[in-house]
Amino acid sequence: MTTNQQEYDEQLCVLQERFPQESKDKLMRLLQRHNGDIDQVRAHLVQREYHANKWTTLETRFGAAVTTLQQELPSSQSMKRIRLLQIMECFSGDVEQARNFLQSFREQHHKHDENSNISRHKKRKELREKYATQLAELSTAGINVNCPCILRQLEKNQGDVTKVMERMSRHAAKKEKLAELDAKYANQIAQLEIDGTIIKNKRILLHLLEKTDGQVDVVKQLLNERKQRTKEYRDKHYNEAQETGSTLRKRQKLSVDDMDNLKRLRSAGVHGNPMKILAIFHECNESIEMTVARTQQEREQRLQCRDGRKLQRNILVEAENGYININNRDDWPRDIEQVYLDGNNMMFVVDSLRRLCLNRSGKKTERALGEIASAWNEQMHIPYVELIFDSTHQLDQIGTVKISSAQPKYRTTDDMLVEITQQPENHEKNKRTIIVTSDRGLAAL
Repeated sequence: MTTNQQEYDEQLCVLQERFPQESKDKLMRLLQRHNGDIDQVRAHLVQREYHANKWTTLETRFGAAVTTLQQELPSSQSMKRIRLLQIMECFSGDVEQARNFLQSFREQHHKHDENSNISRHKKRKELREKYATQLAELSTAGINVNCPCILRQLEKNQGDVTKVMERMSRHAAKKEKLAELDAKYANQIAQLEIDGTIIKNKRILLHLLEKTDGQVDVVKQLLNERKQRTKEYRDKHYNEAQETGSTLRKRQKLSVDDMDNLKRLRSAGVHGNPMKILAIFHECNESIEMTVARTQQEREQRLQCRDGRKLQRNILVEAENGYININNRDDWPRDIEQVYLDGNNMMFVVDSLRRLCLNRSGKKTERALGEIASAWNEQMHIPYVELIFDSTHQLDQIGTVKISSAQPKYRTTDDMLVEITQQPENHEKNKRTIIVTSDRGLAAL
């Protein structure tokens, strides 16, 4: 302890000679913070001294101009004075340019978000109020609820505490494993640093050490191979970008005749990409009248396509807004005794089911639809519910829902549903039957 104190005293004397303006207590705190490393303390103080001198210099040069600017622009008063001095330095003391810059910056900032920090804090506060119960449960489980990622995970998982705890436990396990590997291979890491190996991502290094059981030479070889692959990838894409850029530059070189033709086309009211306009012009045998007619026709086609897409979007929005939640018997007509569900249509209603279909998991999708229909009917208590697919081998009844296959007797589910509705014994039952399908033809039956 005496030796450490003597070392601190010697270092303190050296620092006081170099930085007489700093207090003894502050120098001692810095030495303790950096574990007696006088070089780090000196670098820290030199940097502070540089910033202080820079501040003094800027204040001397532009202090009066900044004060005037703050009086003229009240919005600039919320900014730090050093920031205003730096802006003034960028414009070499030109007050007019600095004023224009601040005004444009303020307008853009207001347009994007009047106060992003307040908005962020407000949203975080709303989430804390929304998930107060879940946060209390997580805090009881020993999880740091002050971490912003907790709120994001709760919002992502719709307040499911179990999923959040699983996610955080996996994250903690990964951190513990990295810490164990760091302690286990500390000697190998030190050896790699001595040998001059540049370690940018310690996690990758620990993974390689674990993979090679701590063999330093093999790790060096793997790091060199990884570095070489990265270099080859970058060189390849850089060369491709250069070739593409040079090709584009060559394409954009216009001759004198092309420039003259472009001027004539502009005068005739043809506007747009010069290269596309000239290509159409040459396709039309360099006729300005034909080019005008062609561009007008293409413009009308684009407008029609745009209107068609807009109409489709509006129809989709109306359909989504038209969904009705039917979760209990009161939401359903009381006289309905039979419900037929077109399973193939229902496969693409929900994103999760659609992904299963696209991943060729048809059996899982059919099973999931059956379980959903059964759970729904537990709330509805409908006497007869049948889920029909075009072709399925899973014909077991799921809960209160009967599973049927249209094939081999019928070609599709629609054919089977039409046959069911047209049977004489079902004419009276049809009044108490609902068919859930996208086939418009069945609506007329």
